[in-house]
Amino acid sequence: MISALIFLTGYFPYSTFHPISISTAYAEKNEQTDEVIAQSFPQPISLPHSGYLSSRFSRFHPGIDIASNLKSAIHPITAGVVEEINYGFLGYGNNVIITHPNDFKSLYGHMGKIFVQKNQSVTAEDVIGEIGLTGFTSGPHTHLEITYQGRYIDPIMILPEIPPMPLAK
Repeated sequence: MISALIFLTGYFPYSTFHPISISTAYAEKNEQTDEVIAQSFPQPISLPHSGYLSSRFSRFHPGIDIASNLKSAIHPITAGVVEEINYGFLGYGNNVIITHPNDFKSLYGHMGKIFVQKNQSVTAEDVIGEIGLTGFTSGPHTHLEITYQGRYIDPIMILPEIPPMPLAK
């Protein structure tokens, strides 16, 4: 009877001894990954255009949004080669992907017009397009994504300082 009651309550005493083990894990390298990535990004680096930060990087938003005036010129953040040009009315809308040295890529989304061609070499002084309202957007801005070795990274850790969104008065 007692064994049936113990069985029904789910209590099963251990009949063997289980010693406590302590696991210790050590980092393979003593370095900060963000600093290493930022230092390996091609120089010089500039903002694609003036404006303010309207949306930050997150797991669900793998880039940043820099708001500015409609039809403002968009420049690459550094020299590279235009890898891909996409025209669309969903998602990023009209967008350009530029490949940079050291396995970096940058994407510029929601463009109104695109002024470059695939395989064209560009510098930070070149105008690749203008700010538009294509794709899923709530206002004029550039959606900027940066990938390193195929993984999204926060553009804030590489770019010069971007002013915050102005406060409403």
